[in-house]
Amino acid sequence: QKGMIGHSAPSPPLSFTNNDDQDEFETSFQLFLHKLRSPECADLVQGMRHFVSSMEDMVRAIHKTFNESPPTFKKTTTDNVNDNNANEMTKLALETFIVRDDDDDVKEEQKQHQQRLVVHAGPHKTGTTTIQRYLNNLEKKGVLHNYKWHYIGLSACMKRAIMNGADCKIQQWDDIKQLWRKGFSVVVSMEMFDYAAALSDDEAKDNISQLWNSLPTPGPVMVETVVMYRTPRNKHLVSAWKQHMASNGQNMPWRESLLTAEERKGRKKILMSTMPSFAEWLCDGTWPGFAKYHTDRIFAAQINPFGIANTYHEQGGANVTMVDMAGAENRDIAGAVVCDILRLPCTAEKTLVDFPDFERPTDQNKRDEPMTLGMSDEDMTEMENIIRQMDCYYYCRVKDDINVLYAKDQIFGDNDSDNDSTVNFCQCAENKMNYADANQSFKLAQQLSCRAAARNSESTSDK
Repeated sequence: QKGMIGHSAPSPPLSFTNNDDQDEFETSFQLFLHKLRSPECADLVQGMRHFVSSMEDMVRAIHKTFNESPPTFKKTTTDNVNDNNANEMTKLALETFIVRDDDDDVKEEQKQHQQRLVVHAGPHKTGTTTIQRYLNNLEKKGVLHNYKWHYIGLSACMKRAIMNGADCKIQQWDDIKQLWRKGFSVVVSMEMFDYAAALSDDEAKDNISQLWNSLPTPGPVMVETVVMYRTPRNKHLVSAWKQHMASNGQNMPWRESLLTAEERKGRKKILMSTMPSFAEWLCDGTWPGFAKYHTDRIFAAQINPFGIANTYHEQGGANVTMVDMAGAENRDIAGAVVCDILRLPCTAEKTLVDFPDFERPTDQNKRDEPMTLGMSDEDMTEMENIIRQMDCYYYCRVKDDINVLYAKDQIFGDNDSDNDSTVNFCQCAENKMNYADANQSFKLAQQLSCRAAARNSESTSDK
């Protein structure tokens, strides 16, 4: 520490007389890193970041003042040599520390080479598959490595870490740690990370901590969590329903199969006639004879981006960036992640400058086939309002702690973003306590769906 803080001379490299000393050091160091990753220490790190930003602002102000009214430096004489040395040291300090306003290339280069850990946490049905396909292609072709990035794709053990706090270590971890030591940044993408929002605060804190500890970074680092915001909100929920209707019904945190694995192979086609409408599914969460769905968890996580942001910021100590999908030009979410989150050099059309012919994948995970909603237009409007109320509940708690990209939706009216709206849709100051959290909002949505399902059943009986 003396070599890092408060001393001009660097500390000598560590050396060990035997392997036992080295093992003891590595054990102690790993324990130290584990503590640094805790949410409590994350608050300290965040405070240090604010301190550094304040210092930089102060020095920039001094630099601006010097530019507008340059100080008069004395000529060197026998009598004033000390004053002159002090003035020259001041000039040197300013020129060394400050990146001048016209040094944009230097600023960009420093930004590009800052080592980072980015975790894309979905939620479900927000273009995650497209983003993952693009990152995977860039990784396989060696493009990411040209910019000192490494992509970690789907991992079963990371799923277990966020679901139940299980230990996670994959075969490639040591190789990835070596890349991190060489200055590589790491990006992880998995929509299952949204499950944290369905947990209690204590469970979320424990499981996110386990997830952070499982990531292959051998040193402390501030995690950047990326979350997508999809509108209209009721269509996001409908899209989640369609995905679950298209699944094979295997057991997951979202559902429990009513069939064995062998029975599922050919039984689903037979049971298509019993597939629930959107209203029926949300009302009782059952596909008769096929699967039971935890619709409360789906509601609290898969369509709750601000709840995810709040969970990862409050329980995981992460910095959070929200991407408004409606504001991303042509809904090019994969391009937004690579160009604006990872900050790879891109054109205005989100094409990589150095790889202009590298094709971005299109969203191939859409399910637009006609399916029965069982709800009227008025019902869907009310559903939109219910989900919006939930959004406001969490937005009002996290809005000052997140960064927003492509802000277009009305909810971002009071955010410091590119959104021209001056209306604070959520009215956080006045109505903060009137909005419903995920559990309350789900009950309202469920009641609405049950009324619609009952109405449809009566109508069918009358016929």
